[in-house]
Amino acid sequence: MRLVVILIAGLLAAAPAEAQVVYSVFGVRQGDMLNMRAQPSAYAPIVQAIPFNGEGIVLSGRTAPNGWVEAIYQRRRGWVNGRFLGFGGAGRYQLPAFLDCSGTEPFWSIGLAPGTARAEMMFAERRYFFRLIRAQQAMNRTDIWLIRGAARPGDLRLIVRHEACNDGMSDNRYPFSTVAMISGLNMVAGCCRPAVPR
Repeated sequence: MRLVVILIAGLLAAAPAEAQVVYSVFGVRQGDMLNMRAQPSAYAPIVQAIPFNGEGIVLSGRTAPNGWVEAIYQRRRGWVNGRFLGFGGAGRYQLPAFLDCSGTEPFWSIGLAPGTARAEMMFAERRYFFRLIRAQQAMNRTDIWLIRGAARPGDLRLIVRHEACNDGMSDNRYPFSTVAMISGLNMVAGCCRPAVPR
């Protein structure tokens, strides 16, 4: 019996941790670079230059005003402006890290920023703050993304698709459609568009 308990404890300890969200350079022209800086300022010394198609960028969790985030790229640590980060490699279906999603009747909104998501579910009179834990493309449709967030007491699943979307109330057109699911609430659908750092 003791051996079984030890084996189960060992398996639980060896269970893989939740995957870390990995970012890529977004919105930087071909041949140009994203500068990683010593401090969260466009005037701070450059620590490293990340190529326009750089991938494998992870966040430390530290943030600063105007969208600056501390990042780690090829074992170097420094600050980058989050508006130049996205999900997926450089290409047609890359998703920006800053994204505003919303829906009408019922009214709701979810704002993505590097490493985090904020949700306001007006119809339920609830607000949520999530830490992003996963971003992945569908295996057979690279135009569809699943973004996952964790919080107490629930989690967020946001499916985003590259396709024209209309919010149903205005003539505004959006480049992404979405379906959002938050623990304990009904699934809602809406549209998304790139956002500016808050």
